[in-house]
Amino acid sequence: MSVLPKTVTEMTLKEAKSIIGSLGNADKMPCKTYGLPACEAKWVPLYCKMLGFKLPLNFGCAVGQKLAKNPESPCHVCYADERGNYSYDSCKHGQVKRLVGVFHPHWKHAMARMISHYTNPSEPYFRWLDSGDVLNRKMLMDIIWIAHILPWITFWLPTQEIKMVRDITANHFLDFEIPKNLTIRISSPVKNKHKLNLKGLPKSVCSSSVSSNGKYNCPSDQYDNTCGPCRLCWDVKHKHTIYKEH
Repeated sequence: MSVLPKTVTEMTLKEAKSIIGSLGNADKMPCKTYGLPACEAKWVPLYCKMLGFKLPLNFGCAVGQKLAKNPESPCHVCYADERGNYSYDSCKHGQVKRLVGVFHPHWKHAMARMISHYTNPSEPYFRWLDSGDVLNRKMLMDIIWIAHILPWITFWLPTQEIKMVRDITANHFLDFEIPKNLTIRISSPVKNKHKLNLKGLPKSVCSSSVSSNGKYNCPSDQYDNTCGPCRLCWDVKHKHTIYKEH
């Protein structure tokens, strides 16, 4: 286990929570998660006004909201776009707090503090963005930094933002390579497209897709729509996950 920076260790949990809100507890996942408003998130301005938050510079899924207009894209019927539990006020309140927190200057320190405290050492996994997507280049770089200083935790980041990932790696914006304990998994923009062009990206960048024709390798249907004992999506050696359409 690495020695954490003072900016993390000297921050109290109360201070960290005041910045980021809370970590998520998605039923399917074996670990803590972090979710943001998905798709266009048109409800965000109203909730920011209700809660007294300054409206963030950007919100929702930049790529996902465009893909949502395509019936052949998994984003067309996004499970996190005001459906099910994601339609509840309590969920929206939490997501807006997290959204606002991303733009706080100490967001990455607060996240590292919370993740290191609440991650179970016997099950050291963390899932980024069970809803929503990476908002900007700084957020992505912060996520990579967090994985770098918490090498004992294995992180999984699914995203449609392949151009952003290419940008920070091709233009050498990072002070270090993407650590092996962070699997960035690029999501296929359309259903049944299982081969993505990842040429030039680091080996820790993998991919995933959605199948509507019964050809999939995600075993969640064997475990009541949960991950069960499977951890392949976190495994950088597992290069491509195919999910069953749901």
